[in-house]
Amino acid sequence: MKSVIIALLIAVSVLIQANAQSRQAGPPPPATPTPPPREQPATPPPPPPAAVNVRIDVTVIDEGGPQTLRESVSLTTTDRQETSSRSEAAQVSDSVTILNVDATPQVSGLPTGKIRLRVSLDYLPKPIENQPLGSRTRTRLAFTVVLDDGKSMVASNISDPATDRRVRVEVAATMLK
Repeated sequence: MKSVIIALLIAVSVLIQANAQSRQAGPPPPATPTPPPREQPATPPPPPPAAVNVRIDVTVIDEGGPQTLRESVSLTTTDRQETSSRSEAAQVSDSVTILNVDATPQVSGLPTGKIRLRVSLDYLPKPIENQPLGSRTRTRLAFTVVLDDGKSMVASNISDPATDRRVRVEVAATMLK
C-alpha cells in the first residue's frame, strides 16, 4: 500500500509541474486569420487574327553529294491558320523526292514587321547515282522562329553523321499587301 501512495504522489507531482510550466508559457498566441484567396486576373483573350495573307517560302538545300539539290515550297495562308503541302508519288519508289511542309504564321500580337512561323518538315531526297538505295537520309524537323517580314533566314543546318551530306533549311514569311 505504501508503494501505491508513493506512485500517486509522484503522478500528482508530475501533473503539478506540467501545469506550472504551461502557465509560465502564457496563453497561446491568437490565431492569425487566413487571408481570403486572391482572385487571379483573367488571362486576356488573344487578339483577333490580322486580316492579312502571308506567303511562306521554305527551301531545302541538300549539299555534299555529287550535286547540290534544291527543293522549294511556297504556301499562302492567313494569320494563325495552318497550311500544308504534300509531295509524294502515289506509289513511293526509291527514286522519288518527298517534301512535306506544314506551316502556321502568326502576325497579330507581335511588333509590326515581325512574323512568328511554326514549321514542320519531312524531306527525303532522291538517291544519288551509284549510292545504295537504302542509304538515303530522311530529315524531319519541327521549329518555331520569329522572322522579319520578307527576310529569309537559315532555320536549320543538319550534317549527316554517316556521310558528308549537309541539309540546310531556309524560311521566309512575307505579308502580302
